[in-house]
Amino acid sequence: WDLPALAFLVEVLECHDMREWSDSVLEIISRRLQSKSREKRRLALRGLVVLSKDPSMAESIRSLTQSLMDLLQDADAEVVALILSVFLNELQDTATLISSPTALQLAEVLRPLFDNDNSHVQLLSICLFREVMELVMDKGKKPLRTHVRQSLLPLFFRCHDE
Repeated sequence: WDLPALAFLVEVLECHDMREWSDSVLEIISRRLQSKSREKRRLALRGLVVLSKDPSMAESIRSLTQSLMDLLQDADAEVVALILSVFLNELQDTATLISSPTALQLAEVLRPLFDNDNSHVQLLSICLFREVMELVMDKGKKPLRTHVRQSLLPLFFRCHDE
């Protein structure tokens, strides 16, 4: 019953204001992110995409950053695209600043995604990379220069090929 219940929860999230139960919903979803079942992970990520659109959930979802970055190496392009969408939704808040260690980790994880077979994953990863570079705190920008420079050439080739 776990999978149908999770599917129902995700569908309800899209239809109702769940602010009152958001912490409970986030806990249920975060437990399913590490599931061995691909369907449960996908459903949990779909729910997380919905929750990440709500600015009041930003701080709670930020606590899942490391788990989500670990999942970015999943072979399933749909899972990766959903994770990238969660990150992009989180960064829509203009007051968001990213610490340099987190930005550095994201830069390292995103670079291989520029060459992903799925063009949607490529586009999302490039957009997220750009957002991260713009929002990183000023004093943390220096260590990122090397990664940005290493990423620009593959980005240039990718854009040229397109």
